[in-house]
Amino acid sequence: MAQKITISPVTRIEGHAKITIHLDDAGKVKDSFFHVEQFRGFEKFSEGRMFYEMPQITPRTCGICPVSHHLASTKACDVIAGTTPTPTAHKLRELMHMGQMIQSHGMHFFELAGPDLILGFDADPAIRNVVGIVQANADLAVKAVKLRAFGQEIIRKLGERRVHPIFGVPGGVTKPLKSEDRDWILGQLDDHIATTMVGLEFFKGWMQDNAQVMAEFATFPSAYMGLVQEDGALELYHGKIRMVDVDGTLLEEFDPSTYLNYIGEHVNPYTYLKAPFFSSAATRTASTASGRWAV
Repeated sequence: MAQKITISPVTRIEGHAKITIHLDDAGKVKDSFFHVEQFRGFEKFSEGRMFYEMPQITPRTCGICPVSHHLASTKACDVIAGTTPTPTAHKLRELMHMGQMIQSHGMHFFELAGPDLILGFDADPAIRNVVGIVQANADLAVKAVKLRAFGQEIIRKLGERRVHPIFGVPGGVTKPLKSEDRDWILGQLDDHIATTMVGLEFFKGWMQDNAQVMAEFATFPSAYMGLVQEDGALELYHGKIRMVDVDGTLLEEFDPSTYLNYIGEHVNPYTYLKAPFFSSAATRTASTASGRWAV
């Protein structure tokens, strides 16, 4: 008999969602859906607002990654106002974004993905969480919490608060970095780099021990998109957008201001999450013909 399995809530993400899995009469998976259940409405209620208000409105989309929303809005204001931040303002914005990357990625790796990786997918759900991490390795758990706190404190020192900071304005930032705050950040680096290296070494070992899982679980051919520097190196704050196919072949590289020329958005009836896709018809047709996804 056909059956629907509901997983709610999904607890390994920064947000609110559920998954429904539909089985056919033979008990095989017929369809599965990822439902993002938060209706935000920002695009609509922001209509008519003064553009310079958006760096404080947009971050309310999320309490985990507000810095990224804040700085993206601020960069859009730069373009609207026809201003260019000074090199110092650019570096201070980037520093705040690095604080965001530290706190968000640190939390995801150690507190969200960590229980599954360290304790195992089959561990009792009652302990497969942060509490279980503390019981398994209390020292690492404390260091992980401190790593996230380090990223949050960088954000606070620049933007007055850890969540929804006040920092970026059209053309620059609201204040400089105090020398004592700079020295505090520098004094913390070695300890937190060491914690990060512990995480990396653990994951490398996990990958070697679970090669078959890596090859089979949730693996599908896909294109990839991200920011790059002029020499092609990874960029997280300001650069060109590069898209490559599943084999690493370059599909497109373009300025973020032309984003909508390359990326479309599809709305599905079962989720509030939009589904972006690569809108180049020629590349999409070629990739489909060769059995590769280009979205």
